[in-house]
This record gives sequence, structure tokens and C-alpha cells, in this order.
Amino acid sequence: MKKYWQFLLIAGVTVITLSVHYIQVVNAKNNDFKFTFNNISGDDSYLDSLVIEANVEYGGGYSSALISKEETILKDSSDFSKRPLVFQNLIDEHKNFMRGKALLANNYFEDDTKLVYVKDPEEAWKVKDGETYSYKIDILDKAKDTKSSFEIQSQLKSRLNWVYFSNITVVDNELKLLVKQLDQYGNEQLYLVIIDLKKQQLLSESLIDEVGNDENTSTSIQSYNTEFNLGHEKYYIYSVDSYGLNSPEYNLLSRQFHAMNTETNEVTAIQLPEGLDQKMQSVAVEDNYLVIAYSTNTEKVIYRYNIGQQRWLDPVMLPQPMNLNNEQNSMSAQNGKLYVMNGMDSDYMLQIFDIEKGILLYEGKLSNDNAKRNYYIWASNFYDLSK
Repeated sequence: MKKYWQFLLIAGVTVITLSVHYIQVVNAKNNDFKFTFNNISGDDSYLDSLVIEANVEYGGGYSSALISKEETILKDSSDFSKRPLVFQNLIDEHKNFMRGKALLANNYFEDDTKLVYVKDPEEAWKVKDGETYSYKIDILDKAKDTKSSFEIQSQLKSRLNWVYFSNITVVDNELKLLVKQLDQYGNEQLYLVIIDLKKQQLLSESLIDEVGNDENTSTSIQSYNTEFNLGHEKYYIYSVDSYGLNSPEYNLLSRQFHAMNTETNEVTAIQLPEGLDQKMQSVAVEDNYLVIAYSTNTEKVIYRYNIGQQRWLDPVMLPQPMNLNNEQNSMSAQNGKLYVMNGMDSDYMLQIFDIEKGILLYEGKLSNDNAKRNYYIWASNFYDLSK
């Protein structure tokens, strides 16, 4: 009995010690992860509606955080992976509809009257040569608060090793869905699939582009649209990139950009300014604009392409501070604004641009004055909550 009570005493002390330690760690962590914005130039009001969703690495560990002008909110890493900020309103407002659905923004379309979800094929890697898959669609009627579901069999029977859906939109009750197929040799096919939502019928599955590999080159299709517009994108931008395999660096041989109009389904080529294909570091798409940026030791260069007018605007060039990291940490576009973040010696620089006008609206440092050790921020998303 004496040993039993000794065990309980030791266990109790251990629990209390761990609890106190945990509380201290949490308090320290909250202080360590408090970030502030320090204005260099421009208008601070552009920060009022901005939330940065980021991963923060600090002292060998990491946390997910929401960083705004007013506060820094830490999020549990597992919760962050399950619930990106873009889905919070959908989950809060439509819990029953959202239950059990994958939180992949490319698989949703939302407007004032409906919410549409297309489920990725289950175990797509099991789809074999000559077999096919189906499109499983759920629709929430917001006015009636009713859900309808249907499934349509694909007519595509290509040799494929993987298939996934992306960039859903709805135009005049026609669901438009981009489908990429990959076979066991790395060859890719990009299809535009159109489904009549009212009649629940498959209208077409059209090949948009395809690429193949050989022993000397590797060619792939890259998509550049944001994942968080929930289907409201006028243009879908992709490139066909070819790399040489005869050198350790896998040198870029060619990069051809294309724009697909989601209303007319027309695909047009975009010719890059000479040399930009080799220099580009970040790409963003926002409504009618394709934005490509890169940094050097002396300047940051931003190219803007008006997709509808099919013309390049004059590039924006800004001098770089000597202690700025040339490699861009993150770049995103929303509501006509471009957000660019670069690492510095001990802080991060955030710049906000007006895309159409090509002017700098705000420039400032994102800092943590309480940090006692080095930290690293990777901004995964920028949210402009003004709209």
C-alpha cells in the first residue's frame, strides 16, 4: 500500500509539473509568435482587411498562424490542414452539406443561389487502361436549403495511371471541369468536361492539350490559377514546360503559356517577353491579369499581361534593399491587388501593388520583436476580406 501511495504522489507531481510547463510553453509560444507590421511607405489601411495564413517555423518546431494587423492567432497544425480559412464560412453556414467532403478548393463552385461540389475519383490510381471513372456531383440549393446529387460516367478510356479534377466553374447552368490524366510513363492529357446541371447530362469531354516524355526530355502541364476563388475565374492559365534530362540541373528547354476563356472555352497562346521564361520566380492570376515576377540583387521586376486584350503592360521595377532575399517567399493576387513577400536578414518585407495601375500601395516589414531565436515564415495564402 505504501508503494501505491508513493506511485500516486509521483504521478501527481509529474502531472502538475507537466501542466505548469505546458502553460509556460503556450504563453511563451504566444509571445514568440506575435507579429507586427512596420510601415516603410504607403497606406496602412490596406492592412485593415488583410489576413495572412502561414506556417511559422521556430526553434525546430512549427505552427500554423493567421497574421493580421491586429493579432496573430496560432492554429493547431492538424486543424490547419483540415480547415483552411477559405472553408470556414462554408462549414459554418452549410454544415450538413459540407460534412464528409474533401476540403479542396478546386472542387467547389459557389454563387448566391447554389454551392456545387465535384468529388475526386476514389483511389484514382487504380483506374487502369481501358477502364473509366465517374463524375459525382452534389448541389446545394441555397434558397430551398435542399441537396441533390447525381453521378455521370465518363466516356474517356485513355491509358491513365492517375486522374484528378480542378478549376470548376458554372456558366449558364453548365458545369465546366478541367480533368488532368497521367499515364504510367508520365504523359499527360488535359480535358475540358462540360455537364448540364439541369438535365444531369454529360455534354462533352474535349482534349485541350497533351504532352509526352522521352529519354531526353520531361514535359508537363503546369496550372497557375489560385485554388481559393471557388470557381470564379474568367481565365484558366497553364503552361507546357519541357526540361532536358541530360544534365543534373534539368535545364528548362521551353515554356509555353496558354489562356482558356472559361465562358467561350477558347484557348489562346501567350507569348512571354524574351528571357522571362528563364527568370520567372512567381506567377499569379487575378481576373483579367496574369502576373509574373522575379527578383535580382538590385531590383524586383513585375510583368503584367492583360489576358482579354492579349497585351503586356509596361513592367514594374523597384529597387531591392541590400538585405532582401532574392527568392520570393510568396506571391498572391486578390481583388485587383498583388501581395508579394520576401525574406530579409531578420524580418520579412510585404509589398502590396495595384495590378492594373502598376503602382505600389503599401510597403512594410513583418517583424517579431519578441523572438529570441531565428524563425521562418512561409505564407501559404493572402486573404483580402474587404469583399
